[in-house]
Amino acid sequence: MRMKALEIRPTLNSTVSRKKVSSFGTTSEHGFTMLELVVAVTLVALMAVALFSVFRISLMSWSRGTAMIDANQRNRSILDLVKKQMTSIYAVMSPIDLQTGGAVYPIFSGSPDSVQFISLTPLRFQDNPGLTVASYEVVRDHQGVYSLVESEEPFLGFAPAGIADRTEKPVVIPIFENLTTFTFEYFDPGNAERPSQWVKEWNTREMLRLPQAISMTMIATDARGQTFNRHLVVPIQAKPFDPRLRFVNPLEARPRS
Repeated sequence: MRMKALEIRPTLNSTVSRKKVSSFGTTSEHGFTMLELVVAVTLVALMAVALFSVFRISLMSWSRGTAMIDANQRNRSILDLVKKQMTSIYAVMSPIDLQTGGAVYPIFSGSPDSVQFISLTPLRFQDNPGLTVASYEVVRDHQGVYSLVESEEPFLGFAPAGIADRTEKPVVIPIFENLTTFTFEYFDPGNAERPSQWVKEWNTREMLRLPQAISMTMIATDARGQTFNRHLVVPIQAKPFDPRLRFVNPLEARPRS
């Protein structure tokens, strides 16, 4: 019996010592040291900063793209309105001066930085319904910034004053702002004596007709300083018409009894 007791005793001691080691190891695995906490907090902070940077860059890109889309849509809408107004040019003939006489010519004047014509489609329909004298002009403000503006006045049956000869300052509508360059050109279909070509100026008193098309070329900068260019060619389908030269007797249209 003693021998058996002696043999069992070391076995119990070894088991107890293993439990102590095991319990000590288990206690150490369920805790964190200060160094581990600092490293964990640092890693979390770095990940948060990286995620915030990515989110900020994505938000800026989205805002920039949205602003660019809005600006392009606005410019496209404005160009459509300008094209619609120029397409509806009405070739009203200028009244003849009984004292000086002269040839009959349509009301239209064009230069590299301005154009004036009679249109059936005013931009401000409520203010100027019907035939409207539309004037486009490149102006410079007090800060030296160039803009394309449009002004309208009702057509009263006589030749309007030129853009440079107006005594009263009209109400203008800004069309394009922050212009770097802007140029009007007019297409001359030519004749047997001269070939067809684009010209910088158009004087209907000499040409006695309207240009076949109007070209607008511009380079501008937006609010972010980015440069964009636009080129628009508007054909003119109007033909000169003078009702004074085509008198119709109203009695001829009445049925005879």
